[in-house]
Amino acid sequence: MRLLADLTPSDPMLGLAIEEVLLESVRASRVETIRLWRNRRAVILGRSQSLAAEVDEARASKLEIPILRRISGGGTVYHYPGNLNVSVSMHKRAGFSDVSSIFASFGRLLSDALAVLSVDLHAQDNGLYIGDKKVGGAAQAHRGVAMLYHTTLLVQPSALPMETLLSAMRPGYCPEGIASRPRLTTTLSEQVARLIESDELVAPIVDALACALGEEITVGDLTPQETQRANELVASKYGRAEWNAKL
Repeated sequence: MRLLADLTPSDPMLGLAIEEVLLESVRASRVETIRLWRNRRAVILGRSQSLAAEVDEARASKLEIPILRRISGGGTVYHYPGNLNVSVSMHKRAGFSDVSSIFASFGRLLSDALAVLSVDLHAQDNGLYIGDKKVGGAAQAHRGVAMLYHTTLLVQPSALPMETLLSAMRPGYCPEGIASRPRLTTTLSEQVARLIESDELVAPIVDALACALGEEITVGDLTPQETQRANELVASKYGRAEWNAKL
């Protein structure tokens, strides 16, 4: 299984395009990948959510924060460099075959991996929690026998409160269609009372995934074909209002 780990905060449109490319690579070429990455600031909508109902567009525009849409379901999230995104693109297998088992299995794996921080993490539904506060939320996309699981871990606090941008974090939230599920949030750094760097979490997360999946992990890169495809998707999809603001 290939490992892509680049923690330099990147263009969020390209970040989402790469996720789709990696899912395509599983289905077309049987190439499975673990990816750890960070985005620059962006609001990321779930595939079937209403932009108008989920995001303060005027505020996001004033702050020059793009509003983008991913291929997976679930609720709206705010990406910023204090997040660590973890994704796994692979074939479905025992224990990782349907929506519920995928959330449960990866939730347990990440909880165990992050136990190195000595915090009492637990998985529930598609989230990771410390007490009643959320430190991570996950989503999935499926194409035939291929699946993409990705989660955003809140590692460091943001200078910009989520309610500045996300309607679900405000009183009077009125969703249309697929709703976000607002929860109290915290960060791993706040819980251990020190600033955690994302690179501290790479080895324990990768080791936990490799052990559970029974895979040998090889550090790699995108192929030239994957890079080209990702850039094409930025131009034709993730960089266009027809996709990002379609609902």
